[in-house]
Amino acid sequence: MTPSFQQERRLTWHKSSYSHNDGDCVETASTPGAVVAVRDTKALSAGNLAIPNNAWTRLTAALKN
Repeated sequence: MTPSFQQERRLTWHKSSYSHNDGDCVETASTPGAVVAVRDTKALSAGNLAIPNNAWTRLTAALKN
């Protein structure tokens, strides 16, 4: 389930410690419903992706390898 606009505003978004302050960042937030919301800080009005927790875990593990 993709968080609604109102839910999205209440989420606690996190930016990677590897991000710089130049605006080229991806943020994530845990949501009710076992999904991770992912958004582009340059395109906040574009909304976000809702990725199931298990898929997010596999993706981040693969990126670390």
